Amino acid sequence: MSAQIRLRLLPSARCLFDEPIQVKVAGLRSKQMVTLRARSTDERGVVFNSSASYRADGRGEIDLNRDASLCGSYVGVEPMGLLRSLKADTLHKYFYKNKALEPFMVNFSVHEDEGGMLAEATNERCLMGDGVRRVPIKEGNIQGVLFTPPGEGPFPAVLDLCTFMSEKRASLLANKGFVVLALPVFTDRPKLERMNLDDFEEAVKFLQNQPKVSSKGVGVISRSKGGDIALSLAAFVPGVEAVVWINGCSANVGIPLYYKDRQILSPLMFDFTKVIPSESGANIIKQAVENPLAEENKGSVVPIERAGSRFLFVASEDDLNWDSKGYLDDMVARLERHQKKNFESVIYPAAGHLLEPPYGPHCPSALHGMLRFPVMWGGEPQAHAAAELHLWKKIQDFLRTHLSCNPAQTKSNIEDTWDPIIHPTAPQMSSQVRLRLLPSARCLFDEPVQVKVAGLRSKQVVTMRARSTDEKGVVFSSSATYRADSSGEIDLSRDASLSGNYVGVEPMGLLWSMRSDVLHKRFQKTNSLNPHVVNFSVHEEEGRMVAEATNERFLMGDGVSRVPVKQGNIRGVLFTPPGEGPFPAVLDLYTFGGGLSEKRAALLASRGFLVLTVALYGHDDMPKNIKEVHLDYFEESIKFLKNQDKAGSNGVGVISLSKSGDLALSIASYLPGVQAVVWINGCSANVAFPLYYKNRQILSALKFDINKVTSTESGAIFTKYGMHDPLKEENKASLVPIERASGRFLFAASEDDFNWDSKAYMDEMVDRLKRHGKENFESVSYPGAGHYLEPPFGPYCPSSFHGVVGMPVLWGGEPRAHAAAEVHLWKKIQEFFRTHLNCDETQTKSKSAPFLSFRLLRGRISLQLLSEGLFVLLLYLHEE
Repeated sequence: MSAQIRLRLLPSARCLFDEPIQVKVAGLRSKQMVTLRARSTDERGVVFNSSASYRADGRGEIDLNRDASLCGSYVGVEPMGLLRSLKADTLHKYFYKNKALEPFMVNFSVHEDEGGMLAEATNERCLMGDGVRRVPIKEGNIQGVLFTPPGEGPFPAVLDLCTFMSEKRASLLANKGFVVLALPVFTDRPKLERMNLDDFEEAVKFLQNQPKVSSKGVGVISRSKGGDIALSLAAFVPGVEAVVWINGCSANVGIPLYYKDRQILSPLMFDFTKVIPSESGANIIKQAVENPLAEENKGSVVPIERAGSRFLFVASEDDLNWDSKGYLDDMVARLERHQKKNFESVIYPAAGHLLEPPYGPHCPSALHGMLRFPVMWGGEPQAHAAAELHLWKKIQDFLRTHLSCNPAQTKSNIEDTWDPIIHPTAPQMSSQVRLRLLPSARCLFDEPVQVKVAGLRSKQVVTMRARSTDEKGVVFSSSATYRADSSGEIDLSRDASLSGNYVGVEPMGLLWSMRSDVLHKRFQKTNSLNPHVVNFSVHEEEGRMVAEATNERFLMGDGVSRVPVKQGNIRGVLFTPPGEGPFPAVLDLYTFGGGLSEKRAALLASRGFLVLTVALYGHDDMPKNIKEVHLDYFEESIKFLKNQDKAGSNGVGVISLSKSGDLALSIASYLPGVQAVVWINGCSANVAFPLYYKNRQILSALKFDINKVTSTESGAIFTKYGMHDPLKEENKASLVPIERASGRFLFAASEDDFNWDSKAYMDEMVDRLKRHGKENFESVSYPGAGHYLEPPFGPYCPSSFHGVVGMPVLWGGEPRAHAAAEVHLWKKIQEFFRTHLNCDETQTKSKSAPFLSFRLLRGRISLQLLSEGLFVLLLYLHEE
């Protein structure tokens, strides 16, 4: 470890479990990239880990309250992200932290790119604050733990019904000024013949008799199965003043409920035929509980309408344990029919079943305590964590308000940090709701639009959706939940998505987050004649659409000419910008897998370039497969391009991606007249097929080692390390001799490329050119981006069918970071070609004025949208 580097946890390394800390690092090099890690072991010995990559500022400092993670367990500004994203290497593990006497210990550490640790610190997160008293209770039928706050009191009393014994929530509530009895609904060996409400009534009376309790009645807090017990206590037992029901059921689930030796509620049963297995081994049981409103099940419904207490109903929309949102809606409707106003409700979009006190690890799946097999709990981690933070404050406020104590004696020190997400029932749709796409609903594919909604109710929560069908008929869709401002307006360039396919301010998030319901599908948009048509819509919480608009995103700008080329051996399409020219000429080698893609070429022509995109096989009358590649074909294509009347550059540019990257390098190394090459996520060696020029093999083929391929549960394979090493002696004949090239290179590599290690190939080429005294290159690497870097604002593709490998592969990348990389790279490509292809800039400037400007400030790039409704997207990049 370096003595100069300091990792600090503020205000103290020792805090309560539910308190945030500020994580700061100092003493790094300016702009240094490091990985921050967190590690903790639960009460059962299971290790949980998280990590995130950060870039230091100009002073060598990182502050998690201020700085965005570039990739890792989460992306973006997440001050407590390392805690909530902790997860075990083993599937279906819940973080067990149930004993109040022992703190939750978290080790934070800072690591260099090579993995060496630079600094570390330990965070001790206590469940019991100073002065809180813990007393195990074994009295009558009560077996629990009583927690009492420090001080004389009196304090409001709360019965914490945990499904299985846990002291966590009870001890934390005691820190906030409540007397709490933690009581499990089930012991470790539950009896399933009957459940006696008398046992819980005994606990209520026990609490009321405590000397420091002053409230006339007690509060009850519950979750899951404990929820229907809490409802039953309120409905049948006197002395219950306030009930917090979290993701429970509106009926008595699983076991007959008795009171005073008489069955008062029949059990609502489980239908195992409705269990849905998943590839991970966990089951989805959301629809497996029988319908409590069916006539044969009405004897299980808890009669909450007879209760005199106050209710706080809390439901997660993404609860996969059961339909808690549906149960909440039923209870609200029932109480309203009985003209009861003794309730409030909160609904959390994208949160899962296990809503707990904040800052613990999110649990997507775990062993079900009653069913004894793994189940999915649901929830998107970031939205779930935000819901836990808000709910924890809401619970305390609710219990203080409705338990009869002097609030001044028990007031919490926590301040509200988040406005509620919610609420009750939405009225009829207003015909005034308007969805606008600015500056126009018709634009180029690579242009941003500003999405705005007006005419909603103040603070109304709605879901924004986008939907598009690709050229092969595959439907892609996305959605995100937003809250209107006080004027009833939403502006995606200003407002943050609360949940959905993405979270946070993402002006074009609905476009890049679109995905198919079918695995391993890439959005096919290769024909430039037809626009990319996207339907945007606004929906109320019940799903009813209140507004829609269609965005036509064209690949060809007005006046661009498209001419299919079938001359000699050349098969492709020539795109020419409007105007007299001359224009810089570019050869587009899109990628391999057969066929022809016009998208990038058409968009470059819309920006003022004369572009020929060519196919190599699998198009028109070309063979469907090949065994070798001839450089002569590209030489012929370059001569054709240079002979065009409007071609103004002395030489041509070449743009590539993936396998075509090594072809672009070979073109620059062996053929005259190539002034500028853009290499995107390619290889430094000639891959897959031997390369010939003038009937002589000039480069052997770097081959693929199938033994280095890793299979995944999704069916896609991980091929990052599948290629043979091009630097080994036996493979050096495949290395492209770029040191002999006179043209300029722009190398662009994604650090999260799963197709192959493009960043390593780029680094090797940069080192080789430097050793040869060459300075004809620039390079840029993108943390968090995957293999398929394309023109911006298209759907991100995590995996799809590989044309050469012949099966689905993972492409890598984190969607948000990948989308940001595409925006930056697209502008960089155009600037690179304009700079290094010798044309008069005034003649070649695109008539479709770019919407984007970049400012490079000490390595930090600020991407600003200059159309109406500005947005700023910050992206840290490593550039050489």
